[in-house]
Amino acid sequence: MASVIRIKRSSGTAKPGSLNWGEMAYVTGIGSYGGTNQYKDRVFLGDDGTNVNPIAGHYYTSMMEHTPGSLTGVSNSRNSDGGIVAVVDSNRKIDEWNVDNITLNGNQISSTDTDGDLVLNPNGTGDVVVPDDTKIGFGGGANGTAAVDGFIRYDETGVDKLEVGGARARFSNNTQATTTTDGAVSFDGGIGIAKNAVIGGDLIVSGGNSKLGNIRIENNIIASLAGADNTIFIDPYPDGLSNEGNVIIKGNLQVDGTTTTVNSTQTTVNDPIMMVGDTTSSRTVMVAVQSGVSTVIVDQVTGIAVNDTLLHASFSASGITTVTAINSGAKMLTFQGTTIAGISTQTPFTVVHATDTNTDRGLGFTYNVGVGTANSTDGFFGLDDSSIAASTAGTGNHGTHADDSRRWTYVPDATISASVVTGTRGFLDVKGLYYQSGNFSSGGVVWFDDKGLQRSTNAPASPVITSKQILTAITKVVLTMPGNVTLAVGDIVKQATTNAFGIVESAVNAATSVPLVGVEGTFNNSNTLIREGQSGGTANLAAPSSVATTYVNKPHWTSTLDGGTF
Repeated sequence: MASVIRIKRSSGTAKPGSLNWGEMAYVTGIGSYGGTNQYKDRVFLGDDGTNVNPIAGHYYTSMMEHTPGSLTGVSNSRNSDGGIVAVVDSNRKIDEWNVDNITLNGNQISSTDTDGDLVLNPNGTGDVVVPDDTKIGFGGGANGTAAVDGFIRYDETGVDKLEVGGARARFSNNTQATTTTDGAVSFDGGIGIAKNAVIGGDLIVSGGNSKLGNIRIENNIIASLAGADNTIFIDPYPDGLSNEGNVIIKGNLQVDGTTTTVNSTQTTVNDPIMMVGDTTSSRTVMVAVQSGVSTVIVDQVTGIAVNDTLLHASFSASGITTVTAINSGAKMLTFQGTTIAGISTQTPFTVVHATDTNTDRGLGFTYNVGVGTANSTDGFFGLDDSSIAASTAGTGNHGTHADDSRRWTYVPDATISASVVTGTRGFLDVKGLYYQSGNFSSGGVVWFDDKGLQRSTNAPASPVITSKQILTAITKVVLTMPGNVTLAVGDIVKQATTNAFGIVESAVNAATSVPLVGVEGTFNNSNTLIREGQSGGTANLAAPSSVATTYVNKPHWTSTLDGGTF
């Protein structure tokens, strides 16, 4: 009968305390990696130091009891940990591999960490390399198994370029660009765009030039290219080539052409000195004109009057016709004759202003007379034409003069409405005025009639033999006294030391201000004064505190000749 050899054994939870060299032991039960059952289902062997070492057991072999190369669906109920050892097949393959949060299964690398990232991080300076003509696809459904929506690949066998295809591409980095290298996306080479390009921010071209149709922008120059007919339009109106919309130019504007034409009906300029004049303007056809008609719809009728002349080759009478009626609402002009050919829309033609509209001509300006917008005031200087049309006396037009001629005027506080200026005329500061021959008497004196017109007196060689008044010149000063004084009109105040004297112009009743007219000599504030009354009495006065000259030798009419005192 065969012998049975048994090793040490236990059904407990502890491993042997010690084993002799080469001695074996076994702990039965369902084992686990840790915890109470961490020594169960294991075989132990003692070494030469009586140490107990685990060497085998079903706890270990149960982890390998599955088909080589297969991990999918494999479980281990022998040990409580459920641990499994990967056993590759003859092709050194395994059907599933999990590393931390990463799963390798078939052609798929996935994460078991919900919302976790997948990171490809080569060691050091290594690269993540995708072979030629291989797409990195995006989309493909929730599991990536469907057809991709977009891709990136290097198309080596085709165009030999990096290709972004399928879905539309978006660069969501919102970094602003100020140079060719600091934006969200930078290109070291050129960019070809086959379709429209819409730019939401600034377009900055740091070098070279930009070409937009027949327009070239290079450095600080905007120029036309071949095919542009040597014409550049700046047109804010969406339908094109009308006079509507606004164009704003910041900075100085220099025009180097032979002709500068301004077709606006109102021009506002801050320049205090400007040369103006307008005999022609331009209008644009807004609705195509047929041959044989006598009307045209234009962009603007303001400033056009009946009997003005229109110039265009399609008008009869060698391209010259005359306006007979104006429909302001429809912006329609009616003209003499009919067109001999059609005129297409957006075609400009010339208007020659040949009618006296009784409107003023000159320069209007705006200035401030104080602080705040309420102190903004309009002014005007130029030809007064509208007052001639009124031909009536009044503050605004000064009435009809002898020759009823048009006048040059200046209005510092003007009301300008429909090119007609009203308001009080201002002063002129000139060195002298010359009259036309025949409008003055040689050696005569200028005087004003009751309408404000300057006229000339008779010549000195033709005097009158009598008068009731005489024109004289007087000087006026105002003395400020150190204390109150009382003086009557006509009192003489003199200063003996300086021999200066004058006549009290208006009564002074216990006041310090003394107005003197007919002053001779020079008063000072150092010497005392003497008052001589009209009845002959005298009184001493203190020296004035100050002396102020109001005017010197100003002409006045007088009915009294005063020989003064002695």
